[in-house]
Amino acid sequence: MNRQKAEKKETEISVIGSGIAGITTAFHLGKKGYKVNLIDPIVNSEINNLSPKNGTQASLGVLMGNIYKRSKGRAFLLRNKSMKLWKEWLTQISYSESNFIFEKPLIKLANSEQEFQSMVELSNDKKNYGIELLDKNCLDFWNSIFEIKLIGGLISHEDGRLNPIKLIKSLMKSLDQIKINKIDKNVIRISKNNNLYNKSWNINLENNQSINQDYIIICSALNTQKLLKPLGHEILLEPILGQVIELELNKKIANEKEWPAILNFQSINFIHHHPYRMLIGATVERGSKASLIYKQEMLNLKNNAPQWMKNAIVRHEWSGIRARPINEPSPLLKQLEPGLLINTGHYRNGILLAPACAEWIGHKIEGH
Repeated sequence: MNRQKAEKKETEISVIGSGIAGITTAFHLGKKGYKVNLIDPIVNSEINNLSPKNGTQASLGVLMGNIYKRSKGRAFLLRNKSMKLWKEWLTQISYSESNFIFEKPLIKLANSEQEFQSMVELSNDKKNYGIELLDKNCLDFWNSIFEIKLIGGLISHEDGRLNPIKLIKSLMKSLDQIKINKIDKNVIRISKNNNLYNKSWNINLENNQSINQDYIIICSALNTQKLLKPLGHEILLEPILGQVIELELNKKIANEKEWPAILNFQSINFIHHHPYRMLIGATVERGSKASLIYKQEMLNLKNNAPQWMKNAIVRHEWSGIRARPINEPSPLLKQLEPGLLINTGHYRNGILLAPACAEWIGHKIEGH
């Protein structure tokens, strides 16, 4: 056991990219006892979702783990594993922010018969996961809120939300406690070391700095392609934009305490985080610039917006780019060469899948 610990301390790993995938990978490997660098030019920047530095900081932190339709396959297993791991991880992360909790539940509403039938099937298949159909009283309440005739709804008692800004700040504090080395430099190039006496990989940083490493884990979203192409690895990713709008309401919504942590309606997430404030957001469009059309669609709820939304004022808005794999399932978890791994391309589910993906990387390094 002592020899194993000593070997881990001698094993040097660099994680490139400080979004949620990179932070959680560094956290998991650091807890395992490895010597870890977290490399990103913004790794020491102030974390603020009103001026997001990456896609994670502009997310809503929605965890749709159990409400996922499938009950087998890779995506299901990753979600299932992550929902279990988050409960463990939240006891290990330094809570530097007050009221930093996993807020539950999640409610999903349907205004089409087809969507409702899908909910009926899901509630039958996943009763053991804390999923059930909304009762009539709840549905009447949501009918009054959205001023529309809803067909039905679903409540997932174990799904919900982690506040991404509080989560990242707390994780960053934890990284300091386990002595993860943060390097706020751009990676110019990665290359293999041919010298047998050196470590396997070389990382060239800006200002002519370089470090030798045993492992490189790339968690750098769209920058992944630029780093890997010179090594002959073609990784195809496209930018997908997530938009968030904070509305200031002109009056309180009736029975605001009935709002769940997350309400999902017409593929838009609603978070009633303050008596007079509502966050609405979705990952909806290709490209890297926020479209006014998609923004208006969100604000108009596809021409079904209730009066309280029409009367609200847009207080803040922000967006973040996510990376979606082209012609491959999301996320990308691969060992490309001995000592070179990727954990990226999470698209909509970076925060949800972070623990299971970090654990996958850990298993690969340990040779499981």
